[in-house]
Amino acid sequence: MIGHVASSGEARGRVVLRLSCGAPASEAAFEAAARIAQAFGSDIEGLFIEDLQLIDLTGYSFTREVAFNGRASRDLSIAALEEEFSSAFRAVQRRMQAVAKKYQARAYATRVRDEPLTALARACARAGPWNVIVMEEPLNARSGMALSDILFTVRDATGVVIIGPRSRRSRGPVVVVVEEPDRLISMMRTAERLAMANPSQEGIIALLAGNTSDELEWLEGQARLVLAHGPEPRFVLAPPARGEPSVIAEALRRLSAGFVISRFGGLMVPADDLKALTTALESPLFLVR
Repeated sequence: MIGHVASSGEARGRVVLRLSCGAPASEAAFEAAARIAQAFGSDIEGLFIEDLQLIDLTGYSFTREVAFNGRASRDLSIAALEEEFSSAFRAVQRRMQAVAKKYQARAYATRVRDEPLTALARACARAGPWNVIVMEEPLNARSGMALSDILFTVRDATGVVIIGPRSRRSRGPVVVVVEEPDRLISMMRTAERLAMANPSQEGIIALLAGNTSDELEWLEGQARLVLAHGPEPRFVLAPPARGEPSVIAEALRRLSAGFVISRFGGLMVPADDLKALTTALESPLFLVR
């Protein structure tokens, strides 16, 4: 969606909210999916995945199910698992309807039994290619590998949205993290849509991120040149990172963003260690390829 719909002015696309039978998806994930759908006039599909690997485990007598609090366990049977799937899916359907009503969007849930990555790839290919995936679970320090797998495997998705573990803010500016000028126009158009759909977003900030002062000076010049013929955001230069993602994460935290747009694999969102970002992110994060 960000690579084509925003740049061409198309009004649609699809938001795929990945759901499972684990811990219930956070309200922030549903809200993020709805806000993107509202901004682009898109449908929301709640993709409820019954993990085949989990089902296969019921065939082993030594497998037990442990409660999230660790205080109780029981034999893992296919009958119990089927009931849990059905109960969780009914809850998902209710939450999807609540989202649809609140945001006046078309939202529905589908139920598939597959390996999670394969299920995502098939769902996006079915109605692709302008899909945005929203993850149900919050970001953690080890999320980089899972995000890499999704962006590498699911070719019919243009981005992934993940919720910060401290997500509690829907107000605040849309912050576009700029590490290179090439993606700036499409990222800005996405930011403009999000800001227009929700006036409480309080405008758009371009956070320029680089390793040295010279790099930041060059990046600012390029960004201003690229955006010379359109609305200009407020430019903020992060301190020179010198290879430390924590510097950029702290600069982001100080901006009190309501939504963040960034590329994956750079200073803001390094693929190998997301600890700094995990401590700073208080809003949804839209990752682009």
